[in-house]
Amino acid sequence: MNLFLLCLVIASPVAVTAIIFFSVGIAKYNKTAYKRITHTSYLDMIFDKGKNGEYRIYRSLRKYEEIGFRFLFNLYLPKQDGQMTELDIVMIGSKGVFVIESKNYKGWIFGNDGQKYWTQVLYNGSGRSRKEHFYNPVWQNRNHCKVLKDLLPEKTPIHSIVLFSPRCELKSLTVRSKDVIVDKSDRVNDIVKAILERSPEQQIDTALIYEKLYPCSQATDEMKAAHISNIRQEMLKK
Repeated sequence: MNLFLLCLVIASPVAVTAIIFFSVGIAKYNKTAYKRITHTSYLDMIFDKGKNGEYRIYRSLRKYEEIGFRFLFNLYLPKQDGQMTELDIVMIGSKGVFVIESKNYKGWIFGNDGQKYWTQVLYNGSGRSRKEHFYNPVWQNRNHCKVLKDLLPEKTPIHSIVLFSPRCELKSLTVRSKDVIVDKSDRVNDIVKAILERSPEQQIDTALIYEKLYPCSQATDEMKAAHISNIRQEMLKK
């Protein structure tokens, strides 16, 4: 055994355990569809809150791959105005296509499906707080579904889901729209299970849809940068 490793084992068994645990985590992650499609490294996924939120949702639903469901992430689809819209997670199955918007936020969340912008309240621990505003995710994911619909075979069911992090509190949230479910990401299994139980079986070619949408998940850095720039410009107009 390498002398350095031997010293490490003797001096710090906790460190060795951590290294082994970390290595196993990387090995498992590298076998996932999330890694294969997004090309995101394990460390980038861990430390990027948006990617981490997406991966946690995927990990909760990954069991559906065993019955033929397919996943895609960060799809950039063209809108009619020439700009792009990004879909966080798309799950394709025998009873439709699930479009999942991931909001890995913390703090308190306020809003309703009639408001253009919702509010996130963050506390700094000294009794003070600050407010951040973000575009209504119900409207956002509804637009995602509309754009996606034009790329899918006719009458393909689309299920819209908006998921917030368990770290946040949905303090005052009113959603009456019937075409979307808004909840926390730790309930995603129950949500998907309920949708599948009440949905009729469809003649859906999951492989065909996957192959058609896959190129949209491989956006260039230039496309991503342009999309982010458009979002910032829209926020400045509010």
